[in-house]
Amino acid sequence: MIDLYYWPTGNGLKIGILLEELGLEYRVVPVNIRTGEQKQPAFQRISANGRIPAIVDHAPEALDAPLSLFESGAILNYLADKAGRFLPPTGTAERQKVQEWLFWQVGHVTPYLSQLQLFKEKAPEPIPFALDLLNAEATRLYRVLETRLSEVPYVAGEYSIADMAIFTWIQPLRQGQDLADYPHIHAWRERLKARPAIQRAYAKGRDIAANERSLALQ
Repeated sequence: MIDLYYWPTGNGLKIGILLEELGLEYRVVPVNIRTGEQKQPAFQRISANGRIPAIVDHAPEALDAPLSLFESGAILNYLADKAGRFLPPTGTAERQKVQEWLFWQVGHVTPYLSQLQLFKEKAPEPIPFALDLLNAEATRLYRVLETRLSEVPYVAGEYSIADMAIFTWIQPLRQGQDLADYPHIHAWRERLKARPAIQRAYAKGRDIAANERSLALQ
């Protein structure tokens, strides 16, 4: 059994998608970040950074005690390795390609697109400098992804944890992007949206927090 400490944000959803794809037995433990539950000491003993997602694996291989992990990229790698799916074997060029695009998501996509959404939706008044900077970076990131997907059907060639990680953060309506300008991203998103595991993950997210705008699978 794996406990998933979770709220259905972009970072939470990608772990839910992988668990659904893998068919692993797991239990969702909601952590309501809107009310500050991530700041509670009990959760911070699991996630030292005080952020979702986090997991506790009660049956880790070759360990006698439960294993807790935080940070979505680390969790994706761990679960994919545990199941031997969606992440090629160690030492292969294919694995490094997955890692390359996973770290691109962690280091660029989430920080810039989440800040753009924050400034667009939560700032008391518009801040033109920040919006101009973040809109330009969003456009650049979409172009990077569009170029890559013009070459391959999935970001690392085959469907992998890198696709799951990026998918949840490509929310064009919230990020001021028109997918008519990005036909390869559009086709890729439609392929992923059709996957039953992704549909199940988003449905579970809607059950937990119906007001999360990222859950519409638009």
